[in-house]
Amino acid sequence: MKCFNHLEREAVATCQKCGKGLCKACAEKHTPCLCDACAAQIQRNQQQQAQNREAQRKQKYKNALIDTRSEFIVTAVLGVLVGILFVWQETTHENVDTSFIGYAELFFGGFCIPFGWKFLTYLQSFFPVSLFGTFWFWFIYLAVKVFLSILVGIPAFLYQLVKVILTQSKINKLNHPLLLRAHTVEKE
Repeated sequence: MKCFNHLEREAVATCQKCGKGLCKACAEKHTPCLCDACAAQIQRNQQQQAQNREAQRKQKYKNALIDTRSEFIVTAVLGVLVGILFVWQETTHENVDTSFIGYAELFFGGFCIPFGWKFLTYLQSFFPVSLFGTFWFWFIYLAVKVFLSILVGIPAFLYQLVKVILTQSKINKLNHPLLLRAHTVEKE
């Protein structure tokens, strides 16, 4: 059998993928023993797989960022409802002379409670509470958690707000190359 690339030379090996005969010089080019065409094809396949893995990794990361943003929006909507409930509760009292600033403070305080609640629930995951307890245990537990939610609500809200702003900038950075590529394709 002759070498596929050098017809004047005797083949000493064959390509492990396609079976073409290879001389000593051709057989030593690639490990395992492959012809140039098969080695190039394998390299292209590996590069494509690496690009696909990188694209999947970026998409997973982007999805996690979008989930963070969505979670913030849901918590903010819940906070608006709690804030409205606090203001409504204050307006139903007959002899109350609350100013606009007072209503704004009530609204913002109520708005931040769900953020504090989520933060405390996160911390609670490190110290699980027993599933069993008396009625009074759970009543006191929930009362303490609501009170602590009020205290930590504002810092938790500010932390989440900064986190979402940074998340949005990361999403924009991830989208930027895609927008450039799409814009380039449209021009062609």
